[in-house]
Amino acid sequence: MTGKCKIEDCVAPISCHDGCEDYRNCENWIANNSEKKEESAKPSTVSKKSNLSWSGEPLKINELHLVSNRSSPIVIGIVGKADAGKTTFLAMVYTLLLGGKRLKDYGFAGTKTILNWDELHCRLEVQKEKVAFPDPTSVGFNRLLHFALRNKEGHLQDVLFADASGEVFYLWSQNCDDENAEIARWIYSNSNGFILFIDCADLIERKNLAKTEILDIAHMLTHDLKKRPVVSVWSKSDKKKEVHPKIRKSLHAELQGLFSNYKEIDISNFLIPGPDEVVHINNLEVIDWLMSKIMTSSAEDLILTRPNINDLFLNYKSR
Repeated sequence: MTGKCKIEDCVAPISCHDGCEDYRNCENWIANNSEKKEESAKPSTVSKKSNLSWSGEPLKINELHLVSNRSSPIVIGIVGKADAGKTTFLAMVYTLLLGGKRLKDYGFAGTKTILNWDELHCRLEVQKEKVAFPDPTSVGFNRLLHFALRNKEGHLQDVLFADASGEVFYLWSQNCDDENAEIARWIYSNSNGFILFIDCADLIERKNLAKTEILDIAHMLTHDLKKRPVVSVWSKSDKKKEVHPKIRKSLHAELQGLFSNYKEIDISNFLIPGPDEVVHINNLEVIDWLMSKIMTSSAEDLILTRPNINDLFLNYKSR
């Protein structure tokens, strides 16, 4: 039997350092066969890597190729002040789809951000009169959540929901060039349509101050908006009647005056038995309306100017 002693100065097997008559019985002696057993008993440290190109977490801007390599994704900008209900709205949309509700013109065909959708769903623990809301989006974090939708003709359309902290939109509304509002600028530049959140609870508490902040963001949306659609959602609308009537009416009138491709929808997140309109219908109606407007706009025919009849190059036709 061959082996070695743990003690460097030991000359075993000639003689044992600790004086054992049989060096093989010494606790410091390591036989080759036992060493192999110890090695074989060690768990493998080699981790299995996923073959998937996506992790299930929210996509980052530099990961958009994971979606755009198969189609041109639609980006929907989720815009509004902090605690206005933006992230909770996304959680409710996923919860409704998970529960069997359907969009009007599209079927759910998958997602590359399943882990984050599930996290939002699990945090939205809805009871009869209490809601445990998802954590707010962190400042400096642009969360891009993905849906793959399939229309009635079988065509696939990827949709990205851009969800950022409400604080960056407030900074953006006060100064569009604010160095801390880069995420808001990216969302505005790259979105095909917008969901503007009106927080009823904030309007009740802070009244005209809250209204002014909503209008500040709305005015920023009008800059170079072109034909992009905007839907204003009155979140926490179960409290909408408590908003001062003058504030409610004037805000509605001013927003309608700012946008042409525009709609307002009341939403809430308090699930009750039966077909509750502001929960089961209106949350999904927000997506339905935006998708219909965005797809109609993208399908418009290009208007070509008539070529100069005297330009030989433009009028040349091969025979």
